[in-house]
Amino acid sequence: MTDLASDRLAALEDQRDFLLRSLDDLERELAAGDVDELDYRALRDDYTARAASVLRAIEAGRARPDRSARRSAGRRALAALGVLAFAALAGLLVAQASGRRDAGEFSSGDVRQSVTGKLNEAGQRFSEGDADGAVALYDEVLVDQPTNAEALTYKGWLLTLRGDAEDGLTSLLDAATTDPDYPDAHAFLAIVFFDSGLVVQADRELDLLESLDPPPFVLELTSGLRAEVDAALRSGETGTGP
Repeated sequence: MTDLASDRLAALEDQRDFLLRSLDDLERELAAGDVDELDYRALRDDYTARAASVLRAIEAGRARPDRSARRSAGRRALAALGVLAFAALAGLLVAQASGRRDAGEFSSGDVRQSVTGKLNEAGQRFSEGDADGAVALYDEVLVDQPTNAEALTYKGWLLTLRGDAEDGLTSLLDAATTDPDYPDAHAFLAIVFFDSGLVVQADRELDLLESLDPPPFVLELTSGLRAEVDAALRSGETGTGP
């Protein structure tokens, strides 16, 4: 790597660290009442979207030019994981941006609190790289709420990243079926389908995702994927699938 490239990578990493600290500070300011909810959400979405861009730039800077398209797809998946981990580390779990789906399913406040606590802890385990611990917590949530879209979605994504493609896809499809309005499931399905060569299916999931007006950083998960899907469709590389 040239000195210029090394300097640019170091600058990007500084930006990443700055944004992480800013998100952490923002969370504390909200807890202290120093920022109102509306400003908090706007700043959070802005910081997270910028963090996603920086993470992608860091991944691109570290990538070797001779890697195959399949390895690029894998980097995109890992970059998506990085975005979510970044948000979780700052206490900004994905469900806070997308909206919890567990409210109203049970009359007991204790059950709802228990489910929310487990989802928060699973997100923290996710961010720390403890995939097994996160999946176990998502399974506990699904015992109480078998159709909880967040638990199904992130369990499926973790299983996919861990190499359990079949069970991961099943969980993601269950999430999209039980709650078609949960955008995160469609974002991950689009990535999984495209990386598997199922371009038509990826295109469908992107259409569904865009129709839901998702939070900015959920859109960041599939940033650039639309152009790749459109190019593949034009070339006839549509793959096969369900």
